[in-house]
Amino acid sequence: MANALRRAKSSRVDDVALVISLTAGDSGLSRRGMAALLKLRRAQRQVIEQSRGALVKLPAGAGAGPLLDMAAACADSPLVGDYLSLFLLQLIADFPEQGKPLRAILHARRDGLDVSAATRALWHPQGQTQLAAIARKHRLDPALLAATLWVALKPLCEAVARAFTRHIETPKGAPECPICGGPPWARQGRQAKCAICETTWQAGFESGLWQTSEGPQAQGARRVYHSRTGQRLVEFDKPLFKPAFHTGPMIELIRLLEQA
Repeated sequence: MANALRRAKSSRVDDVALVISLTAGDSGLSRRGMAALLKLRRAQRQVIEQSRGALVKLPAGAGAGPLLDMAAACADSPLVGDYLSLFLLQLIADFPEQGKPLRAILHARRDGLDVSAATRALWHPQGQTQLAAIARKHRLDPALLAATLWVALKPLCEAVARAFTRHIETPKGAPECPICGGPPWARQGRQAKCAICETTWQAGFESGLWQTSEGPQAQGARRVYHSRTGQRLVEFDKPLFKPAFHTGPMIELIRLLEQA
């Protein structure tokens, strides 16, 4: 990560490396883990750009609430399996000592792993039990299956949301993402950003109830919490808000690989 930041200073600012250093610098990941996180996000951004024009069925939300059923859109997409294989191969190269459990997921996909059912399980309230059953059937690590599957789903969620929001005006005032129903993870002024599809919308945050969290704070990415509800967000300076993305699930994946 330090090398990436030095390279960024020598030319133009690498916004991905900067966001990761600010939001994941205290995550406890090794230098190799931070570099792997950077590579994963760059790969996600690349497949988002390459997926422009791909046909994805967009089921509408049911009445009040999110406009899209993102779980159904992802589960019905043939891209998820391809993305899963792509990121598994990258992780195998970055963590060769974890090649066996990662290759097991690759082999399971060729042997009939129901990627669509696993995708739906990630959104289901009892999804952990369902995903464990799918993993058990193929002798996979359920936590690793869930974490790698989410890395594959994330760019698809973002690409679908971006394409959809080009044609509508994003509704204002919703406490959750009006596109997919995901929770906000970051804010900049009155703008919120979704943890699932990274859509931004005007959330209408209550004023006067947000406090700075304890502990060290990164300049430009301040951690805050709501004194009444306990909700936690990262409050970004304006230049950092657009490239910011939710690092949490990818950090958990890399922790799994580093600690196994």
